Amino acid sequence: MRWIVMNYFLFKLQFDTAVHFGGADSALSLYTSEETLRADTLFSALCHETLVQHGEEALEQLCAQVQQGKFLLSDTMPWYGETFYLPKPIAASESAEEVETTLRKKVKKLAWIPVLEFDRYARSLHEGHFTPDEQPESFGTHYEQTKAAVPMQGDTMPYQVGLFCFAPDCGLYSICGFTEDGQDEDLEYLLNQLGATGIGGKVSSGYGKFHVVAKIYLNEPFDEQTEWMYHALSAEHAPYLLLSTSLPQTDELDSALKDASFQLVRRSGFMASDRVETPLKKKTQYALSAGSVLQNRYQGALYDVGLSDVHPVYRYSKPIFMGVTL
Repeated sequence: MRWIVMNYFLFKLQFDTAVHFGGADSALSLYTSEETLRADTLFSALCHETLVQHGEEALEQLCAQVQQGKFLLSDTMPWYGETFYLPKPIAASESAEEVETTLRKKVKKLAWIPVLEFDRYARSLHEGHFTPDEQPESFGTHYEQTKAAVPMQGDTMPYQVGLFCFAPDCGLYSICGFTEDGQDEDLEYLLNQLGATGIGGKVSSGYGKFHVVAKIYLNEPFDEQTEWMYHALSAEHAPYLLLSTSLPQTDELDSALKDASFQLVRRSGFMASDRVETPLKKKTQYALSAGSVLQNRYQGALYDVGLSDVHPVYRYSKPIFMGVTL
């Protein structure tokens, strides 16, 4: 299988308001908020913004770039100060060393590993143990806010919305892969417009606003951290760390899952369109979660998950991999 050479960019986002990132795999998505966005949710927001800013033809071009493998997108991941984090790999420890209970629980609870600590964590899976360097216990604060539903008839009904507020020195970043000049500038423009509108749920209430604080061209690394990231992104050796929640095509499944360590995550939800009065349900799929570790890469797809013939409803499901040592 021939893999396209990519230009990788990192977009660093800082949030100006609280966010509501409802999980598509949760029945309580209104009452809780995730701390990050998966690639399919981010891509859906970019599609909507493309339609608003440039029209249907531009949207079709964006989808074609994804289908042809010319535009790749990772899940969003946290940053703290100058440190970028990767999803903790889904890999069992083979180390026989006795680890103090408090430390073992602390490491088990970790969801993210700093880029420059990844190799040290990987070694600890085979020998020794991993002691995390100083890092925030949380990248922000979860809380709830009471809202009021005002029906046409009847009494006002209060309800709770789950929110997450990032700490001042924390935010999210996404890695994007492009094959053509200018694609990074197009995406930066879309992100800036999207940031003013807001991303996630309840944007009409003012949530989810952000701005781009840095765009880093990873193909030209400038420090140890960006050097590590570009080396891993361009590596063509297993094992591979999956950075995008995504689903292999049917004919790729057997190869992708062979000797893989993975978790499945439910992706569902509703699509809003100006062609229908009420949001329509999307097809439910189960995708491989970011952090999954695979021995074989796959192409994935842009799946049409619409349940009506109003127009295609696409779910982004193309992966970005890092070749790592585990």
